Amino acid sequence: MMSDLLSGMYFTVDDEDGTYSTGQVIRHAADDIYFVRFEGSEVTLPLELVTIGEMLQTTDEGYKLWRFFDTVEERDTWTDWLDTPSKPRVISLVRPTK
Repeated sequence: MMSDLLSGMYFTVDDEDGTYSTGQVIRHAADDIYFVRFEGSEVTLPLELVTIGEMLQTTDEGYKLWRFFDTVEERDTWTDWLDTPSKPRVISLVRPTK
């Protein structure tokens, strides 16, 4: 059995519609399979089984769908950054005259 490095970690996983889900890896279930709990807005959702293969999936461009964090605070910092709109930058295309 390989060492269990994921139990207790928090995660985000990108969804196809451009949003993301959050949750926590609860515990190791079997070889390459973990129990995870996705967070719901009102109720605690039941545990789901997720394979390491699913956790390693990437988009067609090679971006990871799952991101793991040691603490809920680290994950919240990441999701706050994701949810903050980008600040537009104004670049002047006019050269100053002397």
